Amino acid sequence: MTVHWTDKSRVEPLAADRGYRELMVDIWYPADSAAGPAAEYFDRSAFDQPQSAERLKGYLRTAYDAIKAGRVRTHAIQGAAFARSAKRCPVLIFSHGGGETRETYTAQLEDLASHGYVVAAITHTYDAVLAVFPDGRHVVLAPNRWPPPKASSIEGLPPSEETNPDRLQWWADDISFVLNELDRENRVGGSTRLPFAGRLDLTRAGAFGHSAGGQAAAHACQIDRRLRACLNQDGLSAFAPYYPDASGWGMDQAFMLIVRAPRTDPPTDEELAAMKFTRNQAESLLQRLKARQEATLRNTGKGSYRVVLENKTTSHADFGDLPLLQSRDRAEAETRTRVLGVVRSYTRAFFDKYVRGTKAPLLDGKVASEFVEAVQWFEPAKRR
Repeated sequence: MTVHWTDKSRVEPLAADRGYRELMVDIWYPADSAAGPAAEYFDRSAFDQPQSAERLKGYLRTAYDAIKAGRVRTHAIQGAAFARSAKRCPVLIFSHGGGETRETYTAQLEDLASHGYVVAAITHTYDAVLAVFPDGRHVVLAPNRWPPPKASSIEGLPPSEETNPDRLQWWADDISFVLNELDRENRVGGSTRLPFAGRLDLTRAGAFGHSAGGQAAAHACQIDRRLRACLNQDGLSAFAPYYPDASGWGMDQAFMLIVRAPRTDPPTDEELAAMKFTRNQAESLLQRLKARQEATLRNTGKGSYRVVLENKTTSHADFGDLPLLQSRDRAEAETRTRVLGVVRSYTRAFFDKYVRGTKAPLLDGKVASEFVEAVQWFEPAKRR
């Protein structure tokens, strides 16, 4: 189901009429096998307006024609009946990467729904490449909405390497708002048009996201205790997956970071000159950044995991569908499918353990996984 929700507690500064914050949300849920119209991979109307089509062409690149023609298919039925065997399902909220969109993470979202989760995937309006509203409005990316901080929290680091904290708060508020709306719809029960009404177990909820969305999911855990666990997929700011509070505390809940291994070769003389660093200064900065990441992972109330993916065989985009859809040949497509399969497996294992409360042997580090360099566990900490 795709829903259009309006948050009347927040004004949207970029809206022409200074109206309320509006979000489009895809909700994936377990369903019984049924006949009916297949859920579209991408809203066909997204390609109808010249500016939107141009933006999508630049974003989708070689996958543009296939997606526009409807040749990329989902494995879901639009508006299917909720699975009769699933009494009450745990809930996950998903946030896309900056300048991306919810649709191009379908492989992850479908997988979680097929394993019994209800997943609400947000399009963060003005921060996504495109948001299409039911009344025909197309809202494209506003790339300069969130300028980088004027100063870095780490001496010597360019401010451009850090995330604007206002964006983190705005997106985390989107996550909390969607959780509120799910709760409202769930309380109404079977009298609404939404198949999942009355079937959500909101005492078992989590959030996850990719890149900027991963940082937002982590921040959502910091501000919303209804979330049991949060997962960040390769979203780092100054090498850290989120900002701790003034006391250095991260969050009370469980946390996971799936991250690509950093480069191991030292910076070249040309790179050092561009950064205006000596080699000793660069090495000192790197050690401080590594210590910062370690500190965030060691200061969570339920413990945390770091899953490190190989750098050479993976890319930052491998958490979504596009590397697969843009593959040049079968061999490349198979590799991208396997990488995405690893991401899906660890994501599901984490939420199985901390949201659903079941065993997840994949997380003990004893199971060898393709493309994974290391799985590290950080024990629960106590607030100082």
